[in-house]
Amino acid sequence: SMKRSYIVYTTIFAVVSGLILCILLVFSKPETLSRIQETFAKIETQSKHQAAVKQVPPKTPSAIPNPEEPLIKNVQQMLYDDSIGSYLVVTEDYRFFEISGTGERINATFQLEEGKLLLSGLDGMTLVDGETVALLTSNQILVTIKRKDGVWSEEKREKVQGTTIRDSFHGLGYDAKKKEFYTINQIRSIGRVELTYFAMKEDKIKIDPDASEKKKRALKKKQKPPYLSIIKREKIEAASGMRSDAKKAFESRFRPIGLAERQGRIYTLDSEALYLYSIDQKEKTITGETASPKVYGSKGIFVQDNELFALVVTDKFSSRSFTPID
Repeated sequence: SMKRSYIVYTTIFAVVSGLILCILLVFSKPETLSRIQETFAKIETQSKHQAAVKQVPPKTPSAIPNPEEPLIKNVQQMLYDDSIGSYLVVTEDYRFFEISGTGERINATFQLEEGKLLLSGLDGMTLVDGETVALLTSNQILVTIKRKDGVWSEEKREKVQGTTIRDSFHGLGYDAKKKEFYTINQIRSIGRVELTYFAMKEDKIKIDPDASEKKKRALKKKQKPPYLSIIKREKIEAASGMRSDAKKAFESRFRPIGLAERQGRIYTLDSEALYLYSIDQKEKTITGETASPKVYGSKGIFVQDNELFALVVTDKFSSRSFTPID
């Protein structure tokens, strides 16, 4: 019996020590911790969302009554919001929809109004966080849409400063750590592809601490409020190991549609040349491979559950509107 209790105690000791070591190892890594926090934040957003969806009475029929008559027509941009498990869609007539993850129920919708800054076609759409979305228009206006208690509404509309007539933006992404937006910019006139970054910027006026109060007040009045502006442009080159056919397509007839960010890389699809391109932001290089399946005429690219999807059917929205690509 001495022997048996010795074995039991040693086993318990080993298991406890192992657990402690395991916890220490896992939680000492900052990225693991931030991932765990992210997961909990997502769970919280999702449960809040479920509660909100139950409360908000559907303004539109909640079940799609006649599958032949689509409720959502002419999709302009879409993405999947994993923190609330819903698709977010903007149509050609600037109606915004939040659609359940099954693609069958409209959870919320609202109409983007014609404002002082007119909207002319959308070049991109991205999540800023689980409950904030930004849209980028062809005339370089950034529209921010926010969700509160299950209801989406437009928060603000800002013109991006520092653009030129040659800029042609494709897709929109957001770096939450740096609080920067980015887009693929194809400047055809000089055959240059770049990642163009923009963010809120403030031109601080230097105020001499020894100046008189009156002078300080006058200078403070001159201080312009923060504004949205291009902050950097980074040229993208073909990576050295890029397949020659993909390299040729990239250098001669690159036509990117949208962008999607996955695990730190930026993906874009060329639905005419049928390549799936991947950009390394640190290296400022691009590689490409044949898209599979062949998604001719696709209109967009997005990520859902770490998988890339191409938006292929835009005349009406359903779960058949997109297809996985790799």
